[in-house]
Amino acid sequence: MDSNKTNALYQKLESDLKSLIPVVRFSKTLNMKLERITHLLDLLGNPHNSFPAIHVTGTSGKGSTATMIASILKESGYKTGLHLSPHLQVINECYQINNHYVATSRLAEAYETIKPAIERVAKENPFGQPSIFEAQVALAFYLFQQEKVDAAVVEVGVGGTLDATNVLPAQVAVITNIGLDHTEILGSTLELIAQDKAGIIKPDQIVISGLTQPSTRKIVAETCTSQGAVLWQLGEAFSYHLQEDDDIFKVVCPDKTYNNIQPGLQGDFQIMNAACAIAAAHAFTKGIPESAVRSGLREAFMPGRMERVQQKPAVILDGAHNPDKIRAASDVINKYYANRRKIVVLSLKSDKAYREVLPYVLENTSVLIVTAFSVKGLWEPYKPEILAQAASELFPQLDIRVESNPIDAIKQALGEAKTDDLVWVTGSLYLVGDIREYWYPSEDIISQTEQVKHTK
Repeated sequence: MDSNKTNALYQKLESDLKSLIPVVRFSKTLNMKLERITHLLDLLGNPHNSFPAIHVTGTSGKGSTATMIASILKESGYKTGLHLSPHLQVINECYQINNHYVATSRLAEAYETIKPAIERVAKENPFGQPSIFEAQVALAFYLFQQEKVDAAVVEVGVGGTLDATNVLPAQVAVITNIGLDHTEILGSTLELIAQDKAGIIKPDQIVISGLTQPSTRKIVAETCTSQGAVLWQLGEAFSYHLQEDDDIFKVVCPDKTYNNIQPGLQGDFQIMNAACAIAAAHAFTKGIPESAVRSGLREAFMPGRMERVQQKPAVILDGAHNPDKIRAASDVINKYYANRRKIVVLSLKSDKAYREVLPYVLENTSVLIVTAFSVKGLWEPYKPEILAQAASELFPQLDIRVESNPIDAIKQALGEAKTDDLVWVTGSLYLVGDIREYWYPSEDIISQTEQVKHTK
């Protein structure tokens, strides 16, 4: 298929999905419902019941953990589906079979098949038309059924209890950690957020918990008991231990130890995510070859997660967007790029606690360029002037610039940077998606998906 036709199909699919976004982009009352997704999947023959699955939630690291699980299973010989959200640049990122984006033509074809059911729900359901995320989840489940996957790894969108993915009868559930994010939806305390995320726990599951706070661990343990699920708590049922140096570790699971493991995704925090991923794959398969674990972690890749897109100057794209993620990303930057002059390009989603985020970003920063990501879906950015003002109050001597266009912002950063400097793009996955276009244009990615054919 030629690139023009492929891009036309993509534009049509994107337009159809965007048409599901209402005037009020997001409302907890309207969006957090299971009645529409249940209705929609029922009309499609309940495709989510046709494959074994692993369901992954958490505040930070759930996307990375899901990606690592899928990669390990693929290397173990399973035909594996992976559903992630949100995408950085192209919708295809959310739909993967054996570590490859599903072809645009296949996505478009599948959406046309489920579209009549979406329209029927809009007419018949008392809660109205499915949300864009519900349509995307239904599309993933339909694709995985059609592709006859041996396993599906599905990342929660927001929270757990009322997330559209929570209709999934998964054999294994994973909760990576709990932090303060989406507080307007999930609650203002760690305990309320933990209760919501624990809502994915179902009877007879094995639950992999990477939680560290005693109060949140207690909530998950009590939920497992009440649901009749088996809890594997990090530090108890399974654990990880550093070997040789900071990047080599072993993971001790029930009945098996995986030695000399190294995460493919950069960052010390990825060790805990990798441990949870190994435990989840181990629970799902009842044991996997160490070679599959090593190659699976080595092959796991997520664009925009501590991704280095060029060397001189070094440019790191990382979509850290809450205080916990920013702090972890800042630790990595300080560890590997401590002696470099740092130029930061920043945008934040308008619901983020920017005064808590900024100190981690701005420490040891020479130049801050504040911008605004383009609105693609439900969320909007802070006005750059608001972030610039807050930054100037916190760091009065900092060189702060405002450039509303993200591509112009990265061009300005690259023009400012010397060969040995570091340019760090952070604050929002949406910003990273915008700026990643400078190196990897979406049209090229869309065209390249047509080169992948999925087979049993």
